[in-house]
Amino acid sequence: MRKDKRTTIFVLIFLLYTIGYSYDINSVVSPNFIFETLALNKDIETAAWPKYSSPTDLVPSNNRKKLFVAEQTAKSIAIIDVESKKVEKKIQLPNEVTGIAVSPDDTRLYATCSSELWPDGFVAVVDIGLGKVTGRIGVGHGARSPNISPDGKTLYVCNMFDNDVSVVDLVSKKEKKRIKVIREPVSSAITPDGKTLVVANSLPHEIATDSLTITNKVQLINTAEGKVSKTIPLTIGSHSAFGVTVDPSGKYALVTHLIGMFNHEATKVGNGWIHTNNLALIDIDGKTIVNDVSLDAPEIGAANPFGVKISDDGKFGAVALSGSNELFVFDFPKFVDVVKNAKGSLSASFTTFADVDDKKIWVDGKAPRAVTIIDDLIYIAGYFSDTVLTYSLDTKTSAAGRKIQDIIVLQESPRPLTSHRMGEYRFFDASLCEGTWQSCHSCHPFGRPDGLNWILNNSQKTPKNAKTMLYSWWTPRTGWAGKRDNAYSSVRFGIKEELFMKVVDERLAISIDSFLVRMKPVPSPYLVKGKLSEKAKKGREIYYDRSKVNCIVCHPAPLFTDLKFHVVNFPDPWDATREWDTPPLHESWRTAPYNHIGSSETMEECIVAPGHSNVRKSDGTPNLTSEEIECLVEYVLSL
Repeated sequence: MRKDKRTTIFVLIFLLYTIGYSYDINSVVSPNFIFETLALNKDIETAAWPKYSSPTDLVPSNNRKKLFVAEQTAKSIAIIDVESKKVEKKIQLPNEVTGIAVSPDDTRLYATCSSELWPDGFVAVVDIGLGKVTGRIGVGHGARSPNISPDGKTLYVCNMFDNDVSVVDLVSKKEKKRIKVIREPVSSAITPDGKTLVVANSLPHEIATDSLTITNKVQLINTAEGKVSKTIPLTIGSHSAFGVTVDPSGKYALVTHLIGMFNHEATKVGNGWIHTNNLALIDIDGKTIVNDVSLDAPEIGAANPFGVKISDDGKFGAVALSGSNELFVFDFPKFVDVVKNAKGSLSASFTTFADVDDKKIWVDGKAPRAVTIIDDLIYIAGYFSDTVLTYSLDTKTSAAGRKIQDIIVLQESPRPLTSHRMGEYRFFDASLCEGTWQSCHSCHPFGRPDGLNWILNNSQKTPKNAKTMLYSWWTPRTGWAGKRDNAYSSVRFGIKEELFMKVVDERLAISIDSFLVRMKPVPSPYLVKGKLSEKAKKGREIYYDRSKVNCIVCHPAPLFTDLKFHVVNFPDPWDATREWDTPPLHESWRTAPYNHIGSSETMEECIVAPGHSNVRKSDGTPNLTSEEIECLVEYVLSL
């Protein structure tokens, strides 16, 4: 290594541990600062980071002649000619594309985009003929899953991080309303008559110790009234609901999700012992769940179902199995008949696909997330392979004879995967698990917690709340009890003891290391244009005022943890251990429930808990006013 590069690295490390301890959040230097600056200095591979497509949504034109592909990380939309199966045009957008809706007359696209710097999203209005963006409509943070009303006048957008749905007037091109939902809505679908929007909240919101009611919720929105008409709980332990579709009749909705068997000690993985991968059938008119169906076979898992679609004629259904790299195809009418007449409660003995005509097809498309159907062809997109593949539903061909027909490459010159990109893929890859039952993503969706308590293998049989992977590399030890020295050890332990692979491929483990090292926080929805709100600024002053609270003793900047173990006095019915690892506070706005057993539903509950901090005096009287507590909470949730 040249001397100037050694000097650069030394200066960067010095900056991290000096400037990084500034009390001003806007001056705090994150661990990623080193990697980003080294990349600019061309010291690491990210300097020549290839641009990947990352197809995350597939939407056909209404005349079924074009297929629009949301290329998320390429910040573009690819237009595929359905007849030739070739990319005929690409339209560049201002930011990452998370979803697409098509106007009824096929002249415009409405593409949801995330924001790189501020906690706000927008809808890009795209003129298909001109091939360019002609307008923007501001919506919420983490905008995705746009759905357009049948009359083309209203657009509905899920705001994942604002926990609400934007209602957009497409005539005035303005957001006119927000509808509050529960937690991290990722996917939605509208009925053909436009009367109901089905929204899947991707994570449960209860405290993790409430093992009798903790579930994902599906919400039905009455579009005429602009409010939630019904909240439908899925099966106990459900989480990671990433796909929703409505059948052509508008009577049923399908929702993909996982069920975590969190009451089981994770000593094995087969037969759905830790996770099952499910498809819920919702009766929209009846506003109830009909049944919750496992997509898994008895010995082989169907890991991480994402996108789901029903054919226009209502005969077939298709699910993208992201973790196991498969396409799941089934007879939809027979599926409905079987699950409607199945006996038993929604429990560990839920219905399976044993009596439904179905087929799983392995696809050479890494981590497929999006799927759609045009006539008798299924289109499925590989997020990490930058491809769209087709599968024939031609009933004249036997099911055994059907196979992947076309592979549409989205990049003119396909890019090799960097170690970071490979690590991200492997994080989602269930082939690293015995029987492809689950992936790292199963318990840590997108590297964050699933909201459940887990009894991990070799954990003394005591439940602990799932932790975020963000900055795990920088905050050793790992786990609430600090059982492993660092994230390096945890990655290898996880592959061996939680994915149950007998041999750990060190090359793959290193790539996952690379992914975890470079994980970045999402800007908090509590920020105002990237800055602290006035309330949060007051909270910051309180946070650093040792005469009022002792937050900075255990949670000093820049990592907001002292990397030590402390007695926090959260009652734990399963474990007498009193000292627990101090978690960082970054992204705490999205990591509820709080503490090592997830028994605090809100940050305020966590902060004011007796013995956790000195917000209250020993006699129980408050050190802070209720207003000061609100300000302190707002600051912590802004990190």
